[in-house]
Amino acid sequence: MNKTLIKTLSIIVLTAAIIIIAAQNGFCAEDITNQISTLPQNAPDSKSDTIVKFIVAMAGVMLSSFVIYLGLTIYNKFFVDKSLFPNNGPEDILNTPKSVNEAVTLFIKRNKLC
Repeated sequence: MNKTLIKTLSIIVLTAAIIIIAAQNGFCAEDITNQISTLPQNAPDSKSDTIVKFIVAMAGVMLSSFVIYLGLTIYNKFFVDKSLFPNNGPEDILNTPKSVNEAVTLFIKRNKLC
């Protein structure tokens, strides 16, 4: 497939997913509006209702985290220029320099000052 076509399709799919998620009214929107008139003013929720609401909220957090992760993964794969982040060589592993001369040499080499 063409790389431009993949980028276009990923943008369309991501936009559609955001629109679908944003258009939802919530799982309990209708039930809450039907029960508002029948509940006393300051009636506390039962523990099971509170637990269910907490689980639904955590599921929403997990879903939104997954959507953000997926969107950033697609963005990094197709839209970030890989030449901006060159891979370090095997000698550039994060080892602690043993001497001052080695530290200065490593600093100059990593910052491409020479």
